[in-house]
Amino acid sequence: MSQWYEIVVSGAESAVRGFVAGLEAESGGLEAAVFGRDLDLEAHRLAQRFRELLSHGSRHLVFAPTGLALDLVAALRRHGAEADLALAGFAEVVRARMGFSARAFSREVAGRIRAELLEGWPPGVEGDGIAQREEHDPDASGTELYTPEHEYVYRASGVFSGPLPGVIELRRRALELPFVDVRALELETKPAAPPA
Repeated sequence: MSQWYEIVVSGAESAVRGFVAGLEAESGGLEAAVFGRDLDLEAHRLAQRFRELLSHGSRHLVFAPTGLALDLVAALRRHGAEADLALAGFAEVVRARMGFSARAFSREVAGRIRAELLEGWPPGVEGDGIAQREEHDPDASGTELYTPEHEYVYRASGVFSGPLPGVIELRRRALELPFVDVRALELETKPAAPPA
């Protein structure tokens, strides 16, 4: 699995998106970037970026695998000024983390959560503190969402951590499932010198 990088680009969002789309097309669509604006990032990272936005103009986070990240840096240096874009930061994404919790009231939904979220993780992704619990109360009736007691309750929670694309994939799966709450994505990065 390729290493991923966080690239901070200064300029208009539409220009950044167009610039990146052009590079993706040149690569034949083999690699794709992810924009920070399209992810639910931790509050600390968002507050930091908001301060940068106010003090230095418009900045945008772009996450990309090695090949595309290097191409983006090189293209910004060669042609960024023509699109009023500039490289404003470059860091290696060391690890991504995402917490989740689930509470479902039917065995069918619980089965979907298990199959789609808790089995078959992408390469390199690990589960931290993954807990599952089923409660059965034969005296309760119905599975309606608003009943005070349910005959069946499934609960799961934990944290996924690992390579950014794998955690993003689990985030996508979780968001498509009913009764699953996803916490903001936390990123561990380390400064890196952009290639010359």
